[in-house]
Formats: sequence, structure tokens, C-alpha cells
Amino acid sequence: MQKILYFFTIFFISSCGGGGGSQEISQNSQPIITNNIFTYDVLENQNLAFIVEASDPDSDSISFQITGGTDQKLFFVSNSGQVSFLSSPDFENPSDDNLDNSYEISIRAFDGSLYSASYNFTVNVTNDVSDDGDDNSSATCSEQSESTSYCTISWDNLEREFYVVFPDEFSKDQTYPVIISLHGGGDYADANMEYTGFTKINNQNNLVLLFPQGTVAPGKGDTGWFAGGDCSNLEVCDLSFIERLIDYSIDELSIDSSRVFVSGFSNGAFMAYTTACFLSNKVAAVAPVSGSLSPEDYESCDPQRPIPVIHLHGEDDSAIPVQGGDYITPLQLVSNYWSSFNLCNENVTTSGEDLNGDGYAWYSEISTNCQEGVSVNFTYLENFDHSWPSTESDKGSGSDIDGATFIWDFLSLYDINGLIN
Repeated sequence: MQKILYFFTIFFISSCGGGGGSQEISQNSQPIITNNIFTYDVLENQNLAFIVEASDPDSDSISFQITGGTDQKLFFVSNSGQVSFLSSPDFENPSDDNLDNSYEISIRAFDGSLYSASYNFTVNVTNDVSDDGDDNSSATCSEQSESTSYCTISWDNLEREFYVVFPDEFSKDQTYPVIISLHGGGDYADANMEYTGFTKINNQNNLVLLFPQGTVAPGKGDTGWFAGGDCSNLEVCDLSFIERLIDYSIDELSIDSSRVFVSGFSNGAFMAYTTACFLSNKVAAVAPVSGSLSPEDYESCDPQRPIPVIHLHGEDDSAIPVQGGDYITPLQLVSNYWSSFNLCNENVTTSGEDLNGDGYAWYSEISTNCQEGVSVNFTYLENFDHSWPSTESDKGSGSDIDGATFIWDFLSLYDINGLIN
């Protein structure tokens, strides 16, 4: 009887899968790129090249990677499959490997564990005859000092101005990161050069600096920036002007196209956020100071890749309050937007020191563990109003941090692909 019971126990366990048996094991299948066309014609001056499509037999989420092609460094692919030029192509000045306006790139799909085969795509850039005239010219520059040039450029029927500051050891035989610094409302580029302090750190960090000048708004009567991605309702399309400056700096100033950064103060900070929303294929990271994301941009912001953000703001800012107001998105919503978009899943708060001895300090609210290793840093200065932070007593009310150094320590960690390894 014991033998019969022992046999029955073994049989029962085996039939329930305890011994392995013939239980079916689920297998993952690789994704498949499903494009029917692999050659695309694209009009010059636009960034979107084409959309790569894919399916997955297991309905897994799909991302994409650029794997090769002679022109692979000129493109970026988003997780949604949008393949974009890092710099908008110019038919008259091709930048592809063969200089024939035919760009080659290879892409594969990834479902989190398996890759598809790589597929080769060709993008032929075609001529836009409307830009063949003299309206949009290259820049004309004159030296203001050994390291600084004053430049003008014709763009959208306007004569636009900007300054370029080079590091002392500048050479066109190498490439450099660039910070484009945007002044505030009623302000000027040459003043921005002084109070930001960027010109005091560019030599030691081998930085090229651009200081553009905003236009005079007829309805307002002073200088500023027309922030916003939709230029159809704006008096001046400053977004296209900044894009033109980026292209110019890459073509003429030996700028590394993967390390273009935009900072801005007050109204310039709103414009810096506009570039993060609508020029993410060209801007690696942004550093707004004492500004916000406009309500219009907050509703329509459309970045194509994770964007590192460092934002500096006085807690007592009376011009752009932390809590927001008319035409000002509350900073907590702005911070939440970028943290959510970048898929950050960890938040930390760090405290700074009271270096100037006034009894007040600063703290940073940081979102980390984000896509592509980016992070979002909102730093608040206690007992600080609407000024650019500087440790010099005659600038920025003598804050506990030097804005230029603080910003560059953050920006220098990133390029267009995220955290630099």
C-alpha cells in the first residue's frame, strides 16, 4: 500500500509541472522595421527628414537607434521614430559625406531586449528656390577686441545683431561648445555680456559665446524676444533667428553641433525655454534664469528628445514670481513638465551654503534617473529678487552662487545625446 501511495504522489507532482514536463515557454520575437520606402526627398531648411516605422509581434514598446551610414552623425532619431537633421540642411552648402545633397543613414528598432535588422535610408535634399536671393545673408563681422566680434546678419527682412566671444586659444582646427546667452526685456546684448559672467569662464573652459540682440517690439517700445514656437502670430520669428545663429556658428565658428547650449535671463529665459521646446534637435540643454515657460509654450511644447534643464530663480522675484501669474507659468508646473517629459523617477533636494554671510542660502530641487542620463535642476536663491546671480557685490546683489560657473558645471555634463560618458 505504501508503494502505491508513493507512486501516486510522484505521478501527481509530475502532472502538476513539478518535474518540468512539457510546459510551454513564451519566446520574445524581434521587432521589424515596416517602411516601404527607403529613399526620401526633403526640401532644404527643414529638420524632419522622415519617420521610421516598426512593429513588434509581442506588442512591446519600440525605440530606435542610428547604427551607421556615412552621414549618421548629422541625424537624430526620437523614440517615436522621427528622424531629424541636427542642423537644417542647406542645398547650396551640402554637409553630407559626398557633398552631393544625398545623405545616408542606417537605423534599427529595439523592443527592450531584441534588435531588428538595420535598414539603410537615403535622404535627398532638394533646393528651395525661395531662399536663393540676397534676403538671408551670411554674417558680417568686425573685431571689437582681440577676442570679441560684433556681427550683423540679414534675416527675415531684418538686420539682426550679435556678439561673438572666442576663447584665447581659439583655432578653427578644433571644435568648441557654445553658449548662446539671451538678454532680458528692455536689455541689450553688450550688457548681458557683462552681468552674466560667461566671459570670465570661457577661456578656462574653451567656450565660444554668442550674445544676440533682441528687436524693439513696437507695442512695447523696448527690446526683447518673441518667445513661442508658432511664428504665424508673432511680429518677429526669433526662433528662426536663433536657429540661423546655431547653423552659422556650426558652419563658420567651429562649433560642435552636439554641444549647443542656450541660457537666458528674464524674457531671455522664456526664449531659452522656447528653444528647448522647438529646437531640441539642435539645442543640447538650456539654462533659464529668472524666467519661466510661457503658457502658450507650456501647452504646445514639443521636444523630440530628453532635455537637460537647469533653472536659477530668486525666491523673492517680484518681476517673475515663483508662483506664476498672468503670462507666467508657475515654476512648479514647469519643473513637473520637464521631469515628466524626461521620465525622471527620482527627486532629491540639496542645500547650499550662505557664503556671503547675509543669513540666507539656496537649495536645489533635482529630478534624476531620467532618460539618456539627463537631469532637471531647479535652484532657488533665498531672499533674492529679480537679478542674475553673481558673487560680485555690484552684480546680482552679491548672491551665494556665481551663475555662470554654476550653469556651466551643469551644462558641461551633456551633449545632444544626453549625459556624456
